[in-house]
Amino acid sequence: MQQAGEAITFKTVAEKAGVSREYLYQNFKPLIEQLRTSTQNQIVEVDGEPTRVRTARRSATIEVALRNKIKRLDGELSELRKQKTALERRYEQALGEAEEWRQRHKQAVAEVLEARSRLAKYER
Repeated sequence: MQQAGEAITFKTVAEKAGVSREYLYQNFKPLIEQLRTSTQNQIVEVDGEPTRVRTARRSATIEVALRNKIKRLDGELSELRKQKTALERRYEQALGEAEEWRQRHKQAVAEVLEARSRLAKYER
């Protein structure tokens, strides 16, 4: 169990050996406690990062916490994607409006220049 990186507890040893926990407490308590202590201090590498070996219960707690965090982050990601889509639509609309105003301005400038030129003809 130790070599496989499994948690060493009275419960896991009893299940693996097919004996009762009471039997282990009466006959192997010092040995199992020693193995538990050495296992708890054992370091393994996970994704290139040194990490302490965890019991099954501790691992389950961490797994639940991580699943909840992933669920929360997925929700946030979904909301941010919706916001991004809405902002992209507003941006496209603003670009369209800006182009329309640019065309109107260009037309107004052309009309002013034409009016000036006609006015200049009448003033001569």
